[in-house]
Amino acid sequence: MRKILVFSVFFIFVYLILLFSGQFSNAVSSYKVIITFLLLSIVIILLGCELFANSVECVGDKLELSHATSGSILAAVGTALPETLLPALALIFGEKSHGELIAVGAILGAPFMLSTLAFFFLGATSLILWLFKKREGAVMKTNLVSLKTELLFFIASMIIIFIVSLVNHKTLNYISAFVLLAIYALFIKISLNHSSEEGEEYTKHFHFSFIMNCPPTLTWLTIQTLIGLALIVIGAHIFVNYITLLSIKSGISSLILSLLLAPVATELPEKFNSITWTIRNKDTLAISNVTGAMVFQSAIPVSVGLIFTNWRLGKTELLNILFSLSMAMITYIIVKIKGRLPSWVLMCGGVFYLIYIFRIFLH
Repeated sequence: MRKILVFSVFFIFVYLILLFSGQFSNAVSSYKVIITFLLLSIVIILLGCELFANSVECVGDKLELSHATSGSILAAVGTALPETLLPALALIFGEKSHGELIAVGAILGAPFMLSTLAFFFLGATSLILWLFKKREGAVMKTNLVSLKTELLFFIASMIIIFIVSLVNHKTLNYISAFVLLAIYALFIKISLNHSSEEGEEYTKHFHFSFIMNCPPTLTWLTIQTLIGLALIVIGAHIFVNYITLLSIKSGISSLILSLLLAPVATELPEKFNSITWTIRNKDTLAISNVTGAMVFQSAIPVSVGLIFTNWRLGKTELLNILFSLSMAMITYIIVKIKGRLPSWVLMCGGVFYLIYIFRIFLH
């Protein structure tokens, strides 16, 4: 009876959200309504990603995967889905001109936010834990082999993206898209072979066990995963509708809004999950969740953009790519030289983020 009640409430909630969202978006909405639904979409995305991430972590435990593998593939793909859905939904459901601008903004904003702001939050969390004597040093104790692998794949992808953006030739765009997809396929193959490190443990908490007393069987894991995905899709769709309305109503460029708001909203799952894992001293899961998502975002969504948009980038967008690339290269070089990942290195991402945001508002 409890399960039936929970499922009934969930589907009624989804129905009402879609109903009211559609009614308000069809009218000229006030700023209060637009902001309300933008915030609501963020909450829905976060809830969906939490259910999804919990499911894939349980799957990782069942399949006896290493933290590096689960973080860089299972958790990363799960929490990166909103950024993948945003450009696709923007192209399908958005206004013709606004939709493409939002798509490009979401595609470029995601890896930038991960390599700058997400890195900063992880570094700051580690530093704060050290200051409060919750860990021995201001260092992320992560699997360095997997970290360097993920950074190299990301660096390679971003170099390709930068070159193809400068050349701006449609045929080269198509070729590059397939090359990026091949790079990600190779990344998955290598990541599946990452070895577990001593002391790695997974959570024994399955959300549906707490909510409905369901056992963590494959059936219930699948159901929770699908519900999480449904919430992510709903949240992403609502966000696209109302970010478009906001850009039209305010007269501000869709590209500027999507570079600032869309990535912040959709990167919340990575930040939330990774900070939580850092606090629990599961640094490999925390870092791999972010760096794995960086590889994913530099391959899959960019491929969509290269194929389905004109992909004409200005100086600001190219700077976005260069900053992401620079932060990844700095991190790789420091890890290679020192043989560890100090918190201050990750916090350098905050500097790139502030410079980029300052330049956007300056122009």
